[in-house]
Amino acid sequence: GDDPRSMDGRKVFSAAPLQVNGRDVGFIYVVLLGEAHDLLAARGSANAVLKTALWSIGLVALLCLAAGLVAFALITRPLRRLTESVSGFDMHGTPPTLPAPAPPSAGDSRDEIAVLDTAYRQMVARIGEQWRALTRQDQERRELIANISHDLRTPLSSLHGYLETLLLKDEMLDAPERRRYLGIALDQSRKVGALAQELFELARLEYGFVQPEPEPFSMTDLVQDVFQKFELRAEAKRIAMTAKFPPQLPAAQADLGMIERVLSNLLDNALRHTPEGGRIEVGIASSREGLDVTVSDTGPGIPEALRESLFQRPFTVGGARRSGGLGLRIVHRILELHGRSITLSEASGPGASFRFSVPAAEEHSAAG
Repeated sequence: GDDPRSMDGRKVFSAAPLQVNGRDVGFIYVVLLGEAHDLLAARGSANAVLKTALWSIGLVALLCLAAGLVAFALITRPLRRLTESVSGFDMHGTPPTLPAPAPPSAGDSRDEIAVLDTAYRQMVARIGEQWRALTRQDQERRELIANISHDLRTPLSSLHGYLETLLLKDEMLDAPERRRYLGIALDQSRKVGALAQELFELARLEYGFVQPEPEPFSMTDLVQDVFQKFELRAEAKRIAMTAKFPPQLPAAQADLGMIERVLSNLLDNALRHTPEGGRIEVGIASSREGLDVTVSDTGPGIPEALRESLFQRPFTVGGARRSGGLGLRIVHRILELHGRSITLSEASGPGASFRFSVPAAEEHSAAG
């Protein structure tokens, strides 16, 4: 019933009437669960709630810690992979070959680790390309030095031999023999000088010391001028040099001196390998690329196996060393500086046919 000490509380109690002198004067209430019991019950309930709350907080904290560790492991896994890749990069060895980075998705643009991984893979790929290019260039340089040493050794040995003969047999030689020996020695010295000049010119071109200075000029006039330079050599070997070009040709827009060097090297190479009674033809035609120039000869031609590295290093034909490799390399480099290239065309008959192009004056002005 109602708690006599509380307006709204209820308690378990017993009640009995109280009589004095045979007269009812009130009631006696015996409350079974008193205030001391309520205080102890309240304290026990509060302790239970606190203990439950502490256990709940601890459990939640453990769950959050486990979830945080899992999330941290998932987040840092790409970073660990990237760290392992970076630690495996050897600055003094061959760059590793890494898989190509996947195309970036829309979500990767905000993922800094993914962006860093992509940049690192691109950097390693670029370093690998440069490493392979440098290795290839170093190998070509070694081969070039070996080939040049071979080219120098032959004329120097001949020069030394004839000079030594002149020195030892000076009193025994008559005037015609002495002049013949001196002529041979002089010819060998010219070969050494020409080879040294080609090496010097190739070094200047490859290291960027020389840059083209384009100017308009007539390609047909340049071909005629170069023909005059080799006219005596061609007549001595009874080689016919002809030029074919249409009546109207636009002016070329290139470095005059460099293009003259290109034509001179190609004609010199053709004269050297064209047999007596042969023919050399220079053709000029207008095209979308500018002016196409073709230099053809009736020499032995170039085997298929030697065409790939034709413009990189000297080569041999039929087991015999063929000089002129430096000249072709100079031609290749000059045309590279003009943004053009040279190719070995398929000749209709015997011999070799080289083709290259130069910008036309109209093309240059339209581009400007």
